[in-house]
Amino acid sequence: MEIKRATLETSGIEPDTVVVIDVLRAFTTAAHAFNQGSTEIILVSGVDQAFELRDQIPGALLMGEADGFPVDGFDLSNSPTQLADTYLQGRRLIHRSSAGTQGVVRSANAKHILTTGLCSITATARRALSIKPASVTLLPTGLLPGGWGDEDAACADLLEGILTGDAPPYGQFIDRVRESRAGLKFVDPSHNVFPASDLDLALEIDRFDFTMEVTKRDGLLVLCPIH
Repeated sequence: MEIKRATLETSGIEPDTVVVIDVLRAFTTAAHAFNQGSTEIILVSGVDQAFELRDQIPGALLMGEADGFPVDGFDLSNSPTQLADTYLQGRRLIHRSSAGTQGVVRSANAKHILTTGLCSITATARRALSIKPASVTLLPTGLLPGGWGDEDAACADLLEGILTGDAPPYGQFIDRVRESRAGLKFVDPSHNVFPASDLDLALEIDRFDFTMEVTKRDGLLVLCPIH
């Protein structure tokens, strides 16, 4: 099995299996939504698209952010902390984020699309190996100029180690996420929409024993948990 890397800019040509990575915070938030009872999450690229889709799906809730900040009119932000006390049993969500959902949309031509953060990383590796793909492309979505995205690169490095059976101690990856440019926002009190508890939740490696896989249904990209 060949393991490749891609970015948002180079994604879109992978024909086999893609693992889309967003630690802070899209796929940490999605995992907590499933843990709270959500049945499926429809992933979209645009805010307007999210609103239009909600009008077509009675009872659906909007979740996500734009440039990291909550969106007026959305029901939920892109925060796992907010979901801790949110009853989502049986609810369908529509999720838009600036990095994670963009990676899924851009990888829509792939045969298999998995998503992960650290909180479900071993289950994701197990699922990827069970597919027996010729290649797996790891897509850390937060990589941007200026040193952004090391939290997702760290997750990709750890995932590659698990896939190859050569994973180093987890502590170094936790440190990389904490010390990443994105991670530092969550310990800066001036960034009041980035709670420190979101960072803590994102660092809970293997909190969940399910993976999150995208299916294509009626032109939509639908994320569901697989136990």
